[in-house]
Amino acid sequence: MKLRASINLYGIVGFALSAWFAVVQQWSLPEFCWSIWLGGLLYAWACICAAAIQILLSAGSLRAACAMRLPLLQRVPQPVFILGVAAVVVCAGMLSFRLSCFLFGFYGLFLSVFAEMEPHDLFGRNGFINSDFFTPVMYLVEWFWPVAVGIVIANWTDFVRPQPWKRVLLPVEREILRLHLFVLALPFFSMLAWFLLGEEYQTGAIVLLMGLLYLIPKKSADSAGGDRL
Repeated sequence: MKLRASINLYGIVGFALSAWFAVVQQWSLPEFCWSIWLGGLLYAWACICAAAIQILLSAGSLRAACAMRLPLLQRVPQPVFILGVAAVVVCAGMLSFRLSCFLFGFYGLFLSVFAEMEPHDLFGRNGFINSDFFTPVMYLVEWFWPVAVGIVIANWTDFVRPQPWKRVLLPVEREILRLHLFVLALPFFSMLAWFLLGEEYQTGAIVLLMGLLYLIPKKSADSAGGDRL
């Protein structure tokens, strides 16, 4: 039962989708690095949006809990309270969105040095730093969307977990943090794979690295004690 519970069937689906495109299109290791960068970025954005929507849908039921801590809220009309929650959620979401752009902008600079690829005016060491952030993102979405979709499929349960406020304000827990670390470590994994397998085995190295991303079991919310409202 424990082995069965540790197997993420959605991770297998995400792995199959990404690996199929990587093999058919013969991605290079730098392309794979940037595809994971895109997947981590879009996953972080999806977590922020899902948490914000979850809060907005449950705003009405939050009033009682908030009033216990701030009795003055009992005098606030329900529509005004909901509008206030919406305003706070939008501001917090925008702040978190900007923070994720800043972090992945730094990761992009890192990859532009250690995983430089064509076109160099977007993903070269002198290109990414001089380009706007969203043009490289849109280019990657067009070519490497399967990895982003695969990551979302593999971790869809993260979008419906409790504690949505925590995920809006600090979207760096669990899988998000694992993806951040994976993006940073990926160039070194890629160089090791190239050293062990050789340049002609890039596709095989990419599939192995995808296995590390999608198929290694992660600690579940239940085993970690669960999330609480």
